[in-house]
This record gives sequence, structure tokens and C-alpha cells, in this order.
Amino acid sequence: MPLDHTKNMLRTLEYYSDSQITQTFSKGYKQFLSVCYQKSSKSFEVTYVETLVKEKFPDVESAATAIEKALNN
Repeated sequence: MPLDHTKNMLRTLEYYSDSQITQTFSKGYKQFLSVCYQKSSKSFEVTYVETLVKEKFPDVESAATAIEKALNN
């Protein structure tokens, strides 16, 4: 997915923060990571599905970069 699309999706999650939307990304046919916006901490939470490791990012740019990096590894 192009970086601009990822950023747009993250902005949408932030805009609809009251809806508690979670976006899941797959590699091949396997779920790889999910991301949601945490309104209380004003951050994006990325969860790696296999390990359940969670990382928080304060803004769209850093979250999008981390997601793209993870998907391209």
C-alpha cells in the first residue's frame, strides 16, 4: 500500500476516534498487524498480531512510517 494511502487511513482513524475503529493489515493471506487510534492518549497503537507486541506513535507520520517499514520487511 502506498504511504499516502496509509497516512489517509490513519487520519480517518483519528477523525473517527469515538468509533474505536481498528484497521488490520495482512501479508499474503495472514493478518500481520492492526492499528487503532487511542483517543485518551492521542496516539496510534500498532499491534503485531503474531507476538501481540504493541507500539504507540504520537502522530500520523511516525505511525505510517512504522507500518510501511514492518510490511516491507
